[in-house]
Amino acid sequence: MHSSAPDAGTPRGIGLRVTTPGESLYAATDTAMPPQTATVTIPAAPEPSRPLQLSSLDLQLLDVETRSTPMHVGAVTILDSAAASNGPLDVMSLRRLFADRLHLIAPLRRRVRTVPFGLDLPYWEDCDYIDLGYHVRHMRLSEGAGDDQVADYVARRHAAPLDRTRPLWECDLISGIADGRQAVYTKIHHAVIDGVSGAEIMAAILDFHPEHQPTPPPADGISRNRRPSITEMLARSLPNILGRQAVRAQSLLQAGPALVQARGDLRAKRPGVPIEKPTTTARSLAYTSLPLDEVKNIKNRVDGTVNDVVMELCTSALRRWLLDHDHAADQPLVAAIPVSVRTPEQFGTAGNQFSLMLTALPIAESHPEHRLKLLHNNLLDAKRRFQTQPPTLLHKATSLLTPLLHGLPTRALLRAAAPNLPLVDLVVSNVPGPQMPLYLNGIRIQHSYPVSLLTELSGGLNITVMSYDGHLDFGILAAPDAFPDVHDLAGHLRQALTDLQQLPERP
Repeated sequence: MHSSAPDAGTPRGIGLRVTTPGESLYAATDTAMPPQTATVTIPAAPEPSRPLQLSSLDLQLLDVETRSTPMHVGAVTILDSAAASNGPLDVMSLRRLFADRLHLIAPLRRRVRTVPFGLDLPYWEDCDYIDLGYHVRHMRLSEGAGDDQVADYVARRHAAPLDRTRPLWECDLISGIADGRQAVYTKIHHAVIDGVSGAEIMAAILDFHPEHQPTPPPADGISRNRRPSITEMLARSLPNILGRQAVRAQSLLQAGPALVQARGDLRAKRPGVPIEKPTTTARSLAYTSLPLDEVKNIKNRVDGTVNDVVMELCTSALRRWLLDHDHAADQPLVAAIPVSVRTPEQFGTAGNQFSLMLTALPIAESHPEHRLKLLHNNLLDAKRRFQTQPPTLLHKATSLLTPLLHGLPTRALLRAAAPNLPLVDLVVSNVPGPQMPLYLNGIRIQHSYPVSLLTELSGGLNITVMSYDGHLDFGILAAPDAFPDVHDLAGHLRQALTDLQQLPERP
Protein backbone atom coordinates (compact mmCIF):
# COMPACT_ATOMS: atom_id res chain seq x y z
CA MET A 1 0.00 0.00 0.00
CA HIS A 2 1.23 3.50 -0.74
CA SER A 3 1.52 6.34 1.73
CA SER A 4 -1.52 7.51 3.67
CA ALA A 5 -3.45 10.67 2.86
CA PRO A 6 -1.18 13.68 2.35
CA ASP A 7 -1.12 16.70 4.62
CA ALA A 8 -0.85 20.27 3.38
CA GLY A 9 2.90 20.03 2.83
CA THR A 10 2.94 16.78 0.89
CA PRO A 11 3.52 16.98 -2.89
CA ARG A 12 0.36 16.61 -4.87
CA GLY A 13 -0.55 13.08 -5.98
CA ILE A 14 -3.58 10.94 -6.77
CA GLY A 15 -5.81 10.20 -3.78
CA LEU A 16 -7.46 6.78 -3.65
CA ARG A 17 -10.33 6.08 -1.28
CA VAL A 18 -10.47 2.35 -0.58
CA THR A 19 -13.70 2.38 1.45
CA THR A 20 -17.01 4.15 1.13
CA PRO A 21 -18.04 6.36 4.08
CA GLY A 22 -20.22 3.61 5.55
CA GLU A 23 -17.53 0.99 5.15
CA SER A 24 -15.06 3.16 7.05
CA LEU A 25 -16.98 2.33 10.23
CA TYR A 26 -16.56 -1.35 9.49
CA ALA A 27 -12.90 -0.88 8.55
CA ALA A 28 -12.16 0.61 11.98
CA THR A 29 -12.83 -2.79 13.61
CA ASP A 30 -11.10 -4.83 10.89
CA THR A 31 -7.52 -5.65 11.95
CA ALA A 32 -6.67 -6.40 8.31
CA MET A 33 -7.75 -2.90 7.28
CA PRO A 34 -6.73 -0.23 9.86
CA PRO A 35 -8.71 2.99 9.51
CA GLN A 36 -5.69 5.14 8.59
CA THR A 37 -5.35 3.22 5.30
CA ALA A 38 -8.89 4.00 4.15
CA THR A 39 -7.37 6.71 1.95
CA VAL A 40 -4.00 6.36 0.24
CA THR A 41 -2.00 8.45 -2.20
CA ILE A 42 -0.05 7.65 -5.36
CA PRO A 43 2.82 10.14 -5.55
CA ALA A 44 3.05 12.14 -8.77
CA ALA A 45 6.14 13.48 -10.52
CA PRO A 46 6.55 17.24 -10.03
CA GLU A 47 6.62 18.04 -13.75
CA PRO A 48 3.61 16.90 -15.84
CA SER A 49 3.94 15.77 -19.45
CA ARG A 50 2.09 17.31 -22.39
CA PRO A 51 -1.73 17.21 -22.59
CA LEU A 52 -3.08 13.97 -24.08
CA GLN A 53 -5.95 13.97 -26.58
CA LEU A 54 -8.12 11.08 -27.71
CA SER A 55 -7.61 9.79 -31.24
CA SER A 56 -10.41 10.12 -33.79
CA LEU A 57 -11.17 6.41 -33.40
CA ASP A 58 -11.27 6.66 -29.59
CA LEU A 59 -13.65 9.61 -29.90
CA GLN A 60 -16.04 7.85 -32.25
CA LEU A 61 -16.24 4.93 -29.82
CA LEU A 62 -17.57 7.52 -27.36
CA ASP A 63 -19.76 9.37 -29.84
CA VAL A 64 -21.63 6.33 -31.20
CA GLU A 65 -22.68 5.35 -27.69
CA THR A 66 -26.42 5.48 -27.08
CA ARG A 67 -28.70 4.20 -24.34
CA SER A 68 -29.22 0.94 -26.26
CA THR A 69 -25.57 0.55 -27.30
CA PRO A 70 -23.18 1.11 -24.39
CA MET A 71 -19.62 0.94 -25.71
CA HIS A 72 -17.67 -0.83 -23.01
CA VAL A 73 -15.95 -4.22 -23.11
CA GLY A 74 -15.19 -6.55 -20.25
CA ALA A 75 -14.46 -9.99 -18.91
CA VAL A 76 -15.77 -12.51 -16.39
CA THR A 77 -12.82 -14.01 -14.52
CA ILE A 78 -13.64 -17.22 -12.62
CA LEU A 79 -11.60 -17.77 -9.44
CA ASP A 80 -10.86 -21.10 -7.77
CA SER A 81 -11.50 -19.56 -4.37
CA ALA A 82 -12.33 -22.88 -2.69
CA ALA A 83 -8.70 -23.97 -3.11
CA ALA A 84 -7.19 -20.63 -2.01
CA SER A 85 -4.90 -20.99 1.01
CA ASN A 86 -6.08 -17.66 2.46
CA GLY A 87 -9.76 -18.25 1.77
CA PRO A 88 -12.08 -16.44 -0.66
CA LEU A 89 -11.47 -12.93 -1.90
CA ASP A 90 -13.18 -10.04 -0.10
CA VAL A 91 -13.98 -6.67 -1.62
CA MET A 92 -11.57 -4.75 0.63
CA SER A 93 -8.68 -6.93 -0.53
CA LEU A 94 -9.70 -6.41 -4.15
CA ARG A 95 -9.78 -2.64 -3.68
CA ARG A 96 -6.40 -2.71 -1.95
CA LEU A 97 -5.04 -4.70 -4.90
CA PHE A 98 -6.24 -2.01 -7.32
CA ALA A 99 -4.81 0.67 -5.03
CA ASP A 100 -1.43 -1.10 -5.06
CA ARG A 101 -1.38 -1.53 -8.86
CA LEU A 102 -3.14 1.59 -10.13
CA HIS A 103 0.15 3.45 -10.56
CA LEU A 104 0.91 0.89 -13.31
CA ILE A 105 -2.36 1.52 -15.20
CA ALA A 106 -2.69 5.10 -16.38
CA PRO A 107 -5.91 4.47 -18.40
CA LEU A 108 -7.79 3.60 -15.19
CA ARG A 109 -6.76 6.91 -13.61
CA ARG A 110 -8.14 9.16 -16.35
CA ARG A 111 -11.52 10.56 -17.32
CA VAL A 112 -12.70 12.35 -20.44
CA ARG A 113 -12.57 16.13 -20.56
CA THR A 114 -14.45 17.61 -23.49
CA VAL A 115 -13.68 20.82 -25.35
CA PRO A 116 -16.57 23.34 -25.34
CA PHE A 117 -19.02 22.71 -28.20
CA GLY A 118 -16.87 19.80 -29.37
CA LEU A 119 -14.59 22.16 -31.27
CA ASP A 120 -11.68 19.75 -30.86
CA LEU A 121 -10.93 16.18 -29.83
CA PRO A 122 -11.43 15.65 -26.08
CA TYR A 123 -8.54 15.27 -23.64
CA TRP A 124 -7.70 12.56 -21.16
CA GLU A 125 -7.62 14.17 -17.72
CA ASP A 126 -5.70 12.59 -14.83
CA CYS A 127 -7.97 12.49 -11.80
CA ASP A 128 -6.83 13.99 -8.49
CA TYR A 129 -9.06 11.60 -6.57
CA ILE A 130 -10.50 8.14 -7.35
CA ASP A 131 -13.18 6.49 -5.23
CA LEU A 132 -12.43 2.76 -5.33
CA GLY A 133 -15.50 2.26 -3.17
CA TYR A 134 -17.49 3.24 -6.26
CA HIS A 135 -15.41 1.45 -8.88
CA VAL A 136 -14.99 -1.89 -7.06
CA ARG A 137 -18.16 -3.45 -5.62
CA HIS A 138 -19.35 -6.76 -4.18
CA MET A 139 -22.37 -8.83 -5.16
CA ARG A 140 -23.36 -12.06 -3.42
CA LEU A 141 -25.64 -14.31 -5.43
CA SER A 142 -27.86 -16.98 -3.88
CA GLU A 143 -25.59 -19.64 -2.45
CA GLY A 144 -24.74 -22.32 -5.01
CA ALA A 145 -25.53 -20.11 -8.01
CA GLY A 146 -24.60 -21.64 -11.36
CA ASP A 147 -22.85 -20.18 -14.36
CA ASP A 148 -26.18 -19.19 -15.94
CA GLN A 149 -27.00 -17.05 -12.91
CA VAL A 150 -23.56 -15.43 -13.06
CA ALA A 151 -24.02 -14.74 -16.78
CA ASP A 152 -27.47 -13.22 -16.20
CA TYR A 153 -26.13 -10.91 -13.48
CA VAL A 154 -23.21 -9.81 -15.65
CA ALA A 155 -25.54 -9.24 -18.63
CA ARG A 156 -27.62 -6.81 -16.55
CA ARG A 157 -24.53 -4.98 -15.33
CA HIS A 158 -23.10 -4.91 -18.85
CA ALA A 159 -26.22 -3.17 -20.15
CA ALA A 160 -25.63 -0.14 -17.90
CA PRO A 161 -23.42 2.66 -19.29
CA LEU A 162 -20.36 3.94 -17.45
CA ASP A 163 -20.33 7.28 -15.62
CA ARG A 164 -18.33 9.71 -17.78
CA THR A 165 -17.59 11.99 -14.84
CA ARG A 166 -15.28 9.26 -13.49
CA PRO A 167 -12.56 7.02 -14.94
CA LEU A 168 -14.35 4.74 -17.39
CA TRP A 169 -14.22 1.38 -15.60
CA GLU A 170 -15.99 -0.69 -12.96
CA CYS A 171 -15.32 -4.02 -11.29
CA ASP A 172 -17.68 -6.39 -9.45
CA LEU A 173 -16.62 -9.21 -7.12
CA ILE A 174 -19.29 -11.92 -7.37
CA SER A 175 -19.60 -14.49 -4.57
CA GLY A 176 -21.95 -17.37 -3.81
CA ILE A 177 -21.12 -19.40 -6.93
CA ALA A 178 -21.30 -23.21 -6.81
CA ASP A 179 -18.21 -25.19 -5.74
CA GLY A 180 -16.89 -22.28 -3.71
CA ARG A 181 -15.89 -20.31 -6.77
CA GLN A 182 -16.00 -16.54 -7.17
CA ALA A 183 -16.00 -14.31 -10.24
CA VAL A 184 -14.66 -10.85 -10.98
CA TYR A 185 -16.54 -8.95 -13.68
CA THR A 186 -14.66 -5.96 -15.08
CA LYS A 187 -15.83 -3.49 -17.72
CA ILE A 188 -13.84 -0.70 -19.36
CA HIS A 189 -14.96 1.69 -22.06
CA HIS A 190 -13.74 0.76 -25.54
CA ALA A 191 -12.49 4.33 -25.99
CA VAL A 192 -9.89 3.47 -23.34
CA ILE A 193 -8.67 0.07 -24.59
CA ASP A 194 -8.67 -2.43 -27.42
CA GLY A 195 -7.85 -6.14 -27.11
CA VAL A 196 -4.09 -5.70 -26.82
CA SER A 197 -4.13 -2.76 -24.38
CA GLY A 198 -6.82 -4.60 -22.38
CA ALA A 199 -4.48 -7.58 -22.04
CA GLU A 200 -1.75 -5.22 -20.81
CA ILE A 201 -4.09 -3.92 -18.10
CA MET A 202 -4.91 -7.50 -17.09
CA ALA A 203 -1.18 -8.27 -16.86
CA ALA A 204 -0.71 -5.34 -14.46
CA ILE A 205 -3.41 -6.60 -12.08
CA LEU A 206 -2.69 -10.35 -12.22
CA ASP A 207 0.34 -12.36 -11.09
CA PHE A 208 2.17 -15.37 -12.49
CA HIS A 209 2.64 -16.78 -8.97
CA PRO A 210 0.31 -17.25 -5.99
CA GLU A 211 2.52 -15.05 -3.84
CA HIS A 212 1.58 -11.40 -3.85
CA GLN A 213 4.14 -9.47 -5.90
CA PRO A 214 4.83 -5.96 -4.48
CA THR A 215 5.00 -3.31 -7.18
CA PRO A 216 5.92 0.03 -5.59
CA PRO A 217 5.53 3.22 -7.62
CA PRO A 218 8.66 4.97 -8.91
CA ALA A 219 10.54 6.95 -6.31
CA ASP A 220 10.07 10.20 -8.22
CA GLY A 221 6.31 9.63 -8.68
CA ILE A 222 4.17 8.65 -11.65
CA SER A 223 3.94 10.76 -14.78
CA ARG A 224 0.74 12.72 -15.28
CA ASN A 225 -0.48 14.60 -18.33
CA ARG A 226 -0.84 18.34 -17.92
CA ARG A 227 -4.43 19.55 -17.67
CA PRO A 228 -5.03 22.41 -20.16
CA SER A 229 -7.34 25.23 -19.18
CA ILE A 230 -10.50 25.95 -21.16
CA THR A 231 -8.76 28.97 -22.70
CA GLU A 232 -5.83 26.81 -23.81
CA MET A 233 -8.13 24.11 -25.22
CA LEU A 234 -10.01 26.70 -27.26
CA ALA A 235 -6.75 28.28 -28.44
CA ARG A 236 -5.40 24.88 -29.48
CA SER A 237 -8.62 23.97 -31.27
CA LEU A 238 -8.21 26.41 -34.17
CA PRO A 239 -4.89 25.09 -35.51
CA ASN A 240 -6.08 21.54 -34.78
CA ILE A 241 -9.23 22.15 -36.85
CA LEU A 242 -7.14 23.42 -39.75
CA GLY A 243 -4.77 20.48 -39.39
CA ARG A 244 -7.65 18.01 -39.41
CA GLN A 245 -8.88 19.38 -42.73
CA ALA A 246 -5.58 18.36 -44.33
CA VAL A 247 -5.75 14.99 -42.55
CA ARG A 248 -9.31 14.47 -43.81
CA ALA A 249 -8.31 15.18 -47.39
CA GLN A 250 -5.39 12.76 -47.13
CA SER A 251 -7.55 10.15 -45.38
CA LEU A 252 -10.21 10.35 -48.07
CA LEU A 253 -7.61 9.69 -50.75
CA GLN A 254 -6.03 6.79 -48.84
CA ALA A 255 -9.12 5.22 -47.31
CA GLY A 256 -11.56 5.83 -50.16
CA PRO A 257 -10.64 2.82 -52.33
CA ALA A 258 -10.55 0.50 -49.29
CA LEU A 259 -13.97 1.72 -48.15
CA VAL A 260 -15.39 1.12 -51.64
CA GLN A 261 -13.95 -2.40 -51.58
CA ALA A 262 -15.42 -3.01 -48.12
CA ARG A 263 -18.78 -1.81 -49.42
CA GLY A 264 -18.58 -4.52 -52.07
CA ASP A 265 -18.02 -7.12 -49.37
CA LEU A 266 -20.98 -5.79 -47.40
CA ARG A 267 -23.31 -6.18 -50.39
CA ALA A 268 -23.16 -9.92 -49.82
CA LYS A 269 -24.88 -9.47 -46.47
CA ARG A 270 -27.88 -11.72 -46.21
CA PRO A 271 -31.20 -9.81 -46.28
CA GLY A 272 -33.67 -10.62 -43.54
CA VAL A 273 -31.11 -12.32 -41.28
CA PRO A 274 -32.56 -12.71 -37.77
CA ILE A 275 -29.42 -11.30 -36.09
CA GLU A 276 -30.61 -7.71 -36.29
CA LYS A 277 -29.14 -4.69 -34.59
CA PRO A 278 -29.77 -4.15 -30.85
CA THR A 279 -32.99 -2.23 -30.31
CA THR A 280 -33.23 -2.16 -26.49
CA THR A 281 -30.86 -1.82 -23.57
CA ALA A 282 -31.26 -5.52 -22.71
CA ARG A 283 -28.30 -7.88 -23.05
CA SER A 284 -27.93 -11.63 -22.63
CA LEU A 285 -24.67 -13.47 -22.05
CA ALA A 286 -23.49 -17.06 -22.25
CA TYR A 287 -20.03 -18.49 -21.88
CA THR A 288 -18.34 -21.84 -22.33
CA SER A 289 -14.84 -23.30 -22.48
CA LEU A 290 -13.29 -25.82 -24.90
CA PRO A 291 -9.93 -27.61 -24.63
CA LEU A 292 -7.22 -25.96 -26.73
CA ASP A 293 -5.37 -29.25 -27.28
CA GLU A 294 -8.42 -30.73 -29.00
CA VAL A 295 -8.69 -27.68 -31.25
CA LYS A 296 -4.98 -27.97 -32.11
CA ASN A 297 -5.38 -31.68 -32.90
CA ILE A 298 -8.16 -30.84 -35.35
CA LYS A 299 -6.21 -28.05 -37.05
CA ASN A 300 -3.24 -30.41 -37.49
CA ARG A 301 -5.46 -33.11 -39.00
CA VAL A 302 -7.02 -30.72 -41.53
CA ASP A 303 -3.81 -28.73 -42.22
CA GLY A 304 -5.43 -25.50 -41.01
CA THR A 305 -4.95 -23.00 -38.20
CA VAL A 306 -6.42 -22.62 -34.72
CA ASN A 307 -8.34 -19.60 -36.00
CA ASP A 308 -9.79 -21.71 -38.86
CA VAL A 309 -11.14 -24.18 -36.32
CA VAL A 310 -12.46 -21.43 -34.01
CA MET A 311 -14.30 -19.81 -36.93
CA GLU A 312 -15.70 -23.21 -37.97
CA LEU A 313 -16.96 -23.87 -34.44
CA CYS A 314 -18.78 -20.52 -34.52
CA THR A 315 -20.14 -21.16 -38.03
CA SER A 316 -21.41 -24.62 -37.13
CA ALA A 317 -23.01 -23.37 -33.92
CA LEU A 318 -24.76 -20.54 -35.79
CA ARG A 319 -26.05 -22.94 -38.43
CA ARG A 320 -27.51 -25.25 -35.76
CA TRP A 321 -29.04 -22.28 -33.88
CA LEU A 322 -30.71 -20.95 -37.05
CA LEU A 323 -32.18 -24.36 -37.91
CA ASP A 324 -33.36 -24.94 -34.33
CA HIS A 325 -35.18 -21.58 -34.46
CA ASP A 326 -36.82 -22.31 -37.83
CA HIS A 327 -34.65 -19.89 -39.80
CA ALA A 328 -33.20 -20.67 -43.20
CA ALA A 329 -29.49 -21.48 -43.27
CA ASP A 330 -29.04 -21.33 -47.02
CA GLN A 331 -26.93 -18.17 -47.40
CA PRO A 332 -23.66 -17.05 -45.81
CA LEU A 333 -23.45 -14.65 -42.89
CA VAL A 334 -20.98 -11.78 -42.96
CA ALA A 335 -18.71 -11.54 -39.91
CA ALA A 336 -16.46 -8.67 -38.89
CA ILE A 337 -13.18 -9.81 -37.34
CA PRO A 338 -11.20 -7.23 -35.31
CA VAL A 339 -7.47 -7.29 -36.15
CA SER A 340 -4.77 -5.53 -34.13
CA VAL A 341 -2.64 -3.09 -36.12
CA ARG A 342 -0.64 -1.97 -33.09
CA THR A 343 3.02 -1.41 -33.96
CA PRO A 344 5.87 -2.40 -31.60
CA GLU A 345 6.30 1.29 -30.72
CA GLN A 346 2.64 1.45 -29.63
CA PHE A 347 2.80 -1.41 -27.14
CA GLY A 348 2.37 -0.12 -23.62
CA THR A 349 0.09 2.71 -24.76
CA ALA A 350 -3.65 2.74 -24.25
CA GLY A 351 -6.32 3.61 -26.78
CA ASN A 352 -7.30 1.75 -29.92
CA GLN A 353 -5.11 0.40 -32.68
CA PHE A 354 -7.30 -2.07 -34.55
CA SER A 355 -9.03 -2.53 -37.86
CA LEU A 356 -11.72 -4.88 -39.17
CA MET A 357 -11.51 -7.79 -41.59
CA LEU A 358 -14.72 -9.04 -43.25
CA THR A 359 -15.39 -12.65 -44.18
CA ALA A 360 -18.32 -14.86 -45.15
CA LEU A 361 -19.36 -17.71 -42.84
CA PRO A 362 -20.57 -20.63 -45.06
CA ILE A 363 -23.49 -21.73 -42.90
CA ALA A 364 -25.25 -23.26 -45.93
CA GLU A 365 -22.71 -26.11 -46.08
CA SER A 366 -23.95 -29.03 -43.96
CA HIS A 367 -20.78 -31.16 -43.83
CA PRO A 368 -18.27 -30.04 -41.16
CA GLU A 369 -15.13 -30.88 -43.17
CA HIS A 370 -16.38 -29.19 -46.34
CA ARG A 371 -17.52 -26.19 -44.30
CA LEU A 372 -14.06 -25.95 -42.73
CA LYS A 373 -12.39 -25.99 -46.18
CA LEU A 374 -14.72 -23.26 -47.45
CA LEU A 375 -14.07 -21.19 -44.36
CA HIS A 376 -10.31 -21.62 -44.71
CA ASN A 377 -10.46 -20.32 -48.28
CA ASN A 378 -12.75 -17.44 -47.27
CA LEU A 379 -10.33 -16.40 -44.53
CA LEU A 380 -7.36 -16.50 -46.93
CA ASP A 381 -9.29 -14.25 -49.34
CA ALA A 382 -10.24 -11.92 -46.50
CA LYS A 383 -6.61 -11.67 -45.34
CA ARG A 384 -5.46 -10.84 -48.88
CA ARG A 385 -8.04 -8.08 -49.14
CA PHE A 386 -7.16 -6.82 -45.68
CA GLN A 387 -3.47 -6.59 -46.55
CA THR A 388 -4.27 -4.24 -49.43
CA GLN A 389 -5.89 -1.77 -47.02
CA PRO A 390 -4.11 0.90 -45.00
CA PRO A 391 -3.53 -0.59 -41.52
CA THR A 392 -4.97 2.58 -40.00
CA LEU A 393 -8.14 2.42 -42.12
CA LEU A 394 -10.50 2.88 -39.17
CA HIS A 395 -8.49 5.84 -37.88
CA LYS A 396 -8.62 7.42 -41.34
CA ALA A 397 -12.34 6.70 -41.75
CA THR A 398 -13.25 8.11 -38.33
CA SER A 399 -11.13 11.20 -38.97
CA LEU A 400 -13.67 12.10 -41.66
CA LEU A 401 -16.28 12.59 -38.92
CA THR A 402 -16.49 15.80 -36.91
CA PRO A 403 -16.16 16.07 -33.11
CA LEU A 404 -18.51 19.07 -33.17
CA LEU A 405 -21.43 19.12 -30.70
CA HIS A 406 -20.08 16.09 -28.81
CA GLY A 407 -21.19 13.41 -31.25
CA LEU A 408 -24.59 14.75 -32.31
CA PRO A 409 -23.66 14.68 -36.04
CA THR A 410 -22.35 11.11 -35.73
CA ARG A 411 -25.50 9.86 -34.00
CA ALA A 412 -27.67 11.73 -36.52
CA LEU A 413 -25.76 9.99 -39.32
CA LEU A 414 -26.42 6.62 -37.69
CA ARG A 415 -30.14 7.40 -37.41
CA ALA A 416 -30.24 8.36 -41.09
CA ALA A 417 -28.46 5.12 -42.03
CA ALA A 418 -30.65 2.99 -39.72
CA PRO A 419 -32.72 1.34 -42.54
CA ASN A 420 -29.48 -0.10 -44.00
CA LEU A 421 -27.98 -1.25 -40.71
CA PRO A 422 -26.34 -3.43 -39.50
CA LEU A 423 -23.53 -3.54 -42.05
CA VAL A 424 -22.47 -7.02 -40.96
CA ASP A 425 -24.35 -9.85 -39.26
CA LEU A 426 -22.08 -10.36 -36.25
CA VAL A 427 -18.60 -9.86 -34.80
CA VAL A 428 -16.24 -12.78 -34.12
CA SER A 429 -12.97 -12.06 -32.32
CA ASN A 430 -10.16 -14.40 -31.30
CA VAL A 431 -7.76 -12.99 -28.69
CA PRO A 432 -4.56 -14.91 -27.79
CA GLY A 433 -3.88 -15.12 -24.08
CA PRO A 434 -1.25 -16.58 -21.74
CA GLN A 435 -0.85 -20.37 -21.70
CA MET A 436 0.00 -20.54 -18.02
CA PRO A 437 -2.04 -20.09 -14.85
CA LEU A 438 -2.54 -16.57 -13.53
CA TYR A 439 -3.48 -15.48 -10.01
CA LEU A 440 -5.58 -12.67 -8.60
CA ASN A 441 -4.54 -11.76 -5.07
CA GLY A 442 -3.12 -15.27 -4.68
CA ILE A 443 -6.20 -17.08 -6.04
CA ARG A 444 -5.82 -19.13 -9.22
CA ILE A 445 -7.87 -18.04 -12.22
CA GLN A 446 -9.77 -20.92 -13.82
CA HIS A 447 -11.23 -19.09 -16.82
CA SER A 448 -11.42 -15.61 -18.31
CA TYR A 449 -14.50 -15.14 -20.49
CA PRO A 450 -14.58 -12.00 -22.67
CA VAL A 451 -17.70 -9.82 -22.66
CA SER A 452 -17.61 -7.53 -25.68
CA LEU A 453 -20.14 -5.07 -27.11
CA LEU A 454 -22.96 -4.70 -29.64
CA THR A 455 -23.40 -1.76 -31.98
CA GLU A 456 -25.91 -0.50 -34.50
CA LEU A 457 -23.33 -1.19 -37.21
CA SER A 458 -22.42 -4.76 -36.32
CA GLY A 459 -25.61 -6.58 -35.38
CA GLY A 460 -27.05 -8.20 -32.29
CA LEU A 461 -24.43 -10.91 -31.67
CA ASN A 462 -20.77 -10.83 -30.64
CA ILE A 463 -18.65 -13.94 -30.07
CA THR A 464 -15.26 -13.22 -28.51
CA VAL A 465 -12.79 -16.00 -27.71
CA MET A 466 -9.73 -15.83 -25.48
CA SER A 467 -7.16 -18.61 -25.14
CA TYR A 468 -5.94 -19.10 -21.58
CA ASP A 469 -4.01 -21.86 -19.81
CA GLY A 470 -4.86 -24.69 -22.21
CA HIS A 471 -8.44 -23.83 -23.14
CA LEU A 472 -10.51 -21.49 -25.27
CA ASP A 473 -12.92 -19.33 -23.29
CA PHE A 474 -15.92 -18.17 -25.36
CA GLY A 475 -17.96 -15.14 -24.31
CA ILE A 476 -21.21 -14.75 -26.29
CA LEU A 477 -23.07 -11.44 -25.96
CA ALA A 478 -26.44 -10.94 -27.63
CA ALA A 479 -29.38 -8.57 -27.85
CA PRO A 480 -32.14 -10.94 -26.67
CA ASP A 481 -34.82 -9.30 -28.80
CA ALA A 482 -32.68 -10.02 -31.88
CA PHE A 483 -30.99 -13.25 -30.82
CA PRO A 484 -32.95 -15.16 -28.13
CA ASP A 485 -31.77 -18.29 -26.32
CA VAL A 486 -28.10 -17.32 -26.40
CA HIS A 487 -27.28 -20.16 -23.98
CA ASP A 488 -28.21 -22.61 -26.76
CA LEU A 489 -25.30 -21.29 -28.81
CA ALA A 490 -22.84 -22.26 -26.08
CA GLY A 491 -24.12 -25.83 -26.24
CA HIS A 492 -23.90 -25.82 -30.03
CA LEU A 493 -20.22 -24.81 -29.78
CA ARG A 494 -19.49 -27.90 -27.70
CA GLN A 495 -21.41 -30.08 -30.18
CA ALA A 496 -19.50 -28.50 -33.08
CA LEU A 497 -16.22 -29.58 -31.46
CA THR A 498 -17.53 -33.13 -31.10
CA ASP A 499 -18.50 -33.16 -34.80
CA LEU A 500 -15.00 -32.08 -35.81
CA GLN A 501 -13.39 -34.66 -33.54
CA GLN A 502 -15.27 -37.37 -35.45
CA LEU A 503 -13.80 -36.39 -38.82
CA PRO A 504 -11.64 -39.21 -40.27
CA GLU A 505 -7.88 -38.94 -40.09
CA ARG A 506 -6.19 -37.78 -43.28
CA PRO A 507 -3.96 -40.45 -44.89
